[in-house]
Amino acid sequence: MTHFPESLKVGIESIDRRHEEFWELFENLKSASDDTFSAAFEGLIAHTKEHFAEEESDMSHLDYPNHKEHVAEHQKALDEMGYFLQKAQNGRLMFAKAYARDRLGDWFRNHLLNMDSDLARVIALNAR
Repeated sequence: MTHFPESLKVGIESIDRRHEEFWELFENLKSASDDTFSAAFEGLIAHTKEHFAEEESDMSHLDYPNHKEHVAEHQKALDEMGYFLQKAQNGRLMFAKAYARDRLGDWFRNHLLNMDSDLARVIALNAR
């Protein structure tokens, strides 16, 4: 099991737990064999849909100023992941593996450090 970097934790237990789950599935995807890659990717996408739904529920209970932008970013990420899963399932496995290896992790870190950390800040302020 790969350790989730402390530097990526936002300090809200529910968000950090979802991110740790994503990270583990992401690491499994990067190391998946050709035979297991599509199934691993499907699992990551299923988790990500749940993850985003929970995050969006968190946002809906707050007066969160970046709600629309954050939700749009979620949809963009799911669309992109779906596109590359389709590539893998249609025989373009190396294309999808390159995306997982070279782009998906960067997207996750950037999203977490910018958008999710902002959401965590607003959640913490509302908890006071």
